[in-house]
Amino acid sequence: MSTANTSNYEVVVTTAGRKMFQEAFYNYMCGLGFAQLGVGGRLGGQSSYDFRSDDGVVSLGISADGQSHFRMVVHSETIAVEPLVLDALTEGAANILQPFCESLSGTVGGDTLRRLIADLRDSFEEEITRVG
Repeated sequence: MSTANTSNYEVVVTTAGRKMFQEAFYNYMCGLGFAQLGVGGRLGGQSSYDFRSDDGVVSLGISADGQSHFRMVVHSETIAVEPLVLDALTEGAANILQPFCESLSGTVGGDTLRRLIADLRDSFEEEITRVG
């Protein structure tokens, strides 16, 4: 494969950020129909998750970066990863907020939270459709 289409996204986050993104990205990629190829790594060390579709493989690598931070790298040789990261983040945030929203039904705050969740879910849908 040519590296001309190589796409990377890299960020350093706290433990909470790692947990949230790792779960959100996994759920999102599986929801798009990507098959998870496997997990590698050891506790406290580097972990790697690979997701395959007909368009190629997307990898998520996680490694410790100091005592309380983690370096997360999303990589693909053939698929643009930033739209995937953006949509996984907004879908993940909406999923986290959803249970709280359900307990606020009928209130002005509940209505505001429902609109926010809808906006989060719709934020990058058009970009993902163009990528896919």
